[in-house]
Amino acid sequence: MFQEFYGFSQAPFATDLPPQQLFAANGQQELAARLDYLVRQRGIGLLTGEIGAGKSTALRSFVAGLDANRYLVCYLSNPLLGMTGLYRDLLLTLGQEPPFGRPKLVAAIRAAFDDLGQSKQRSPVVILDEAHLLPHAAFEQLRLLFSVQMDSRSLGTLILVGHPELRRILQLSIHEAFRQRVTVHYHLAALDLQATIGYIRHHLHIAGCQADPLFTDDALAHIFDYTKGVPRQINRVCTTALMAGLIERKSVLEESMIRKAIAELEQP
Repeated sequence: MFQEFYGFSQAPFATDLPPQQLFAANGQQELAARLDYLVRQRGIGLLTGEIGAGKSTALRSFVAGLDANRYLVCYLSNPLLGMTGLYRDLLLTLGQEPPFGRPKLVAAIRAAFDDLGQSKQRSPVVILDEAHLLPHAAFEQLRLLFSVQMDSRSLGTLILVGHPELRRILQLSIHEAFRQRVTVHYHLAALDLQATIGYIRHHLHIAGCQADPLFTDDALAHIFDYTKGVPRQINRVCTTALMAGLIERKSVLEESMIRKAIAELEQP
């Protein structure tokens, strides 16, 4: 593989990097600050971004920095299960056996949240991914799930993650009560040109790249033009270009190699 040819100690542009090796873009730093405020307030947060913009990566980095003695993170990834399925998954994440019937599920979750805070001094942080796929009725049910003492206190933190469509959904009048209770809104934008170059160089560096530069300036500019700064797309283009470079024994990847990589990716 190209790892040996280019002298990498590990695969570059991998998605399973440890949190301390993740690229810290400006937007992600601001997001982390807002999420830190959110969990302290036990509020509802909204994180949106285009496909591949790095929402999950940013959340993974933030979660890794939370004190496990104070917070219990519950990650739910499939809103298409319906509310009953989500309630069951949440209880299993909390280490509880789900009872039968939605009212009993809700009561069991609230009891588990309350016990977590009262007995163990830990606060739940529930992250619901792909939230733009939730049915309209789900938002009010989620609000009521966390609300306590006449809506003056929350049993934990709820973070909804989804595509930009999620913002448009919550602008509907039927979601006014939920929208007013959202503490933090954040849209994670794609990287600009300089951040894209920094992102690529960062991943090459942690992979042990010895070549300087491995990508020419024209190649980097073309990567940005094609990917529009979306990290997942950057990973695909760079990895494909490295494989093409191996085949042609290129020690430096020029714009022509990027064009070849893009043509390969766009094949049906």
